[in-house]
Amino acid sequence: MTVAAIVVLAFMLVGVILVVQARSGVGFSLPEFYAAGKDAGFSLRQIRLLHRVARETRLLNPSSLFWSQRSLDRCIEKIYMRFYRDGLEDVPGNAAFLDQLFAYRKTVALNQPHVRFGIQSSRNLDVGQPLTIVIERGGTFRSRITENTRTHLSIAYPAGKVLPRGFSWRGKGVRVVLRRRGDAAYTFTSKITGNYLNRPRPVLYIEHAERMEREQKRRSVRGPLNAPGRVLPVRAPEDVDFTPTGAGGYRCRMVDISEDGAALKVGGRAKAGIHLRVETQIDEHPVVLSGTVRKATYDEKRHLTLLHLQAEVADIVMKNRIRAYVFGIGRPDASSLQRGTADAVRTEQEASAVAVRTDETAEGAEGTEEL
Repeated sequence: MTVAAIVVLAFMLVGVILVVQARSGVGFSLPEFYAAGKDAGFSLRQIRLLHRVARETRLLNPSSLFWSQRSLDRCIEKIYMRFYRDGLEDVPGNAAFLDQLFAYRKTVALNQPHVRFGIQSSRNLDVGQPLTIVIERGGTFRSRITENTRTHLSIAYPAGKVLPRGFSWRGKGVRVVLRRRGDAAYTFTSKITGNYLNRPRPVLYIEHAERMEREQKRRSVRGPLNAPGRVLPVRAPEDVDFTPTGAGGYRCRMVDISEDGAALKVGGRAKAGIHLRVETQIDEHPVVLSGTVRKATYDEKRHLTLLHLQAEVADIVMKNRIRAYVFGIGRPDASSLQRGTADAVRTEQEASAVAVRTDETAEGAEGTEEL
């Protein structure tokens, strides 16, 4: 083989390598990408998924997908917007690819340390945290933390039913229930040590709890959704027709939404345990959920009930639309989607606040019918 032939072969080999690198990410070879993923602790399946993301978006630094949530979000947005713009989001292969991307994005959000491990002590609770105060044989009351000191929690005077004349909170044992933003639901028992009614804003003092029960871990990320909807009681969630109709049932007002549930307000009194079909819209696209009410909070003053629905979305395209909204993934004609939170912390803060202070958000439920 002549020297000229060897030089030509060498240039051809370099060209092939450059093409492979371009397809796997500009300036980054496929072996290097897989090695970086393995070093970062990613599984082979996750590396393959992220490699396709880097290839689809021609990412300049593909390895950033292993450590940068912002880089991941931008790539998902590019892919989603392209499918949406070209009317290809409901093509089975594309819908399945987006499903994988959003499932991975959820894993990233839920693997944050504060989500995985939570907290142990009430000393770590934030000022403004909504609380539900329960007295044995005395009822349930709403409150929030106004101050967190070294010795106690100071909470706003609990709101609820009218207490008997002469009732004093001081010395009472209470059970405190809360949903911590970006985390999960907690319960702890404590004692009221101070009852200060003579202040401009009356407060109670509660002893700190060094051990709190974490009732559940988040299985999904929620996004606040202020939109009208229709709710219909059904015999069983699995019997629901997920074809959007835009009519029937009772009017409701959505409070938040996730891929596996929602919170909504309905007129009148409703109870936990009932099965519902819920239809609403995200960015003018219909979304249908079906599930079971796990918690119902009745506001006697407003004659409204806040329902927490554990649900499923059978249609993969609808599920992808919900997750795009929750993670703040925009669309070409829907910049308003940025109101869907870009991070789980803000999402949980707004949703958990609504979950307790139903009286402060009841204006959005005007026109609801009784369920």
